[in-house]
Amino acid sequence: MRIAVTSDTHELADGWGLPPEMMHAFRGVDLILHCGDLEMLGVLDQLQTLAPVLAVRGYKDPHEPGDRLAERTRVVAVEGVRIGMVHDLRWPGPPILYNDTLEFPPGPVQEALIRKFGQPVDIVCFGDVHEELLGWYQGVLFVNPGSPTHPGLRHPHGDLGTVAYLNIKNGVASAEIHKLLRGAPSGDARTLRIM
Repeated sequence: MRIAVTSDTHELADGWGLPPEMMHAFRGVDLILHCGDLEMLGVLDQLQTLAPVLAVRGYKDPHEPGDRLAERTRVVAVEGVRIGMVHDLRWPGPPILYNDTLEFPPGPVQEALIRKFGQPVDIVCFGDVHEELLGWYQGVLFVNPGSPTHPGLRHPHGDLGTVAYLNIKNGVASAEIHKLLRGAPSGDARTLRIM
């Protein structure tokens, strides 16, 4: 199963929606996860034309009845792999901080994640910082897809940002970060890291 992960798309000033490069890059995925700061439900509607969408709310995101947009956290089970989703790793507690690296509270990470998600998870997908990250900690894969529309400081001004993919097969997960290339509506993307 191939899962696209995005976050921090934010409402676009031009009102035209998500970049065509991103939309094309997500064609053919089985599921799309959005880790918040979408600011308008139209973002989820647009993504849902490609695949089923599950999301969590960011700070200013609207509310929506139903299962598509969760309030703070959610756990998605795919082929026996549990994916915890949250916008900001600091909430709900205990906080996990991000300052170029992840900073965990004392004790086993799974204890903190059970308090955050209500159950053990194998992967944590989060947003908020606009900087892409892949990393393993005590057997848990942490994935921040960055922002496709408002990339962090590592990207030149005016560039498109990044998205992530999770690949799950027979209960084994791997992750990739892709840099979207402006003007490449064919969906060409440059792989930054694969884990």
